[in-house]
Amino acid sequence: MMTKISNDTELRQALKKLDRMQLREVSAAFVESVLHLSSDKRVANAIDVARNRDSSDDELLAAYKAARVATVDSRTRCGADCNWEEQAAHFVARASAAMVAPEGVCKAADPPWQVVMSCRMAQNCALIAADDDSANDESENQYRVINDYLDSQ
Repeated sequence: MMTKISNDTELRQALKKLDRMQLREVSAAFVESVLHLSSDKRVANAIDVARNRDSSDDELLAAYKAARVATVDSRTRCGADCNWEEQAAHFVARASAAMVAPEGVCKAADPPWQVVMSCRMAQNCALIAADDDSANDESENQYRVINDYLDSQ
């Protein structure tokens, strides 16, 4: 029986042990858990591309570019007023771009960790938008997702 991941140090270590396809699958599950915060079809498409084991490098690059445009579009819609729903959608798009970025394309030093943190930021923004003072449990959700994934391997 494998030790269950219960903190960010363990999560980061587990992610570093996964191959590129496994990272895409886990990242897709992370992004899917916050997908309800975005109505952008480019983000949903990126999840499909990430999960498809037969996705070519060209398909990944196209999904990455589309997700990057979705990131810029959602950031623009946030405006000076800081629309928190749009800010949440921005972070979902940002996570989806990191999820499908071909090797060396994503500007983040650690693209899988960019996915993790962007999903958490999306949830934070959603809580602010809803004027909800409950705790963001996205990290606990991510631990559950990675544990379930590793158990299934």
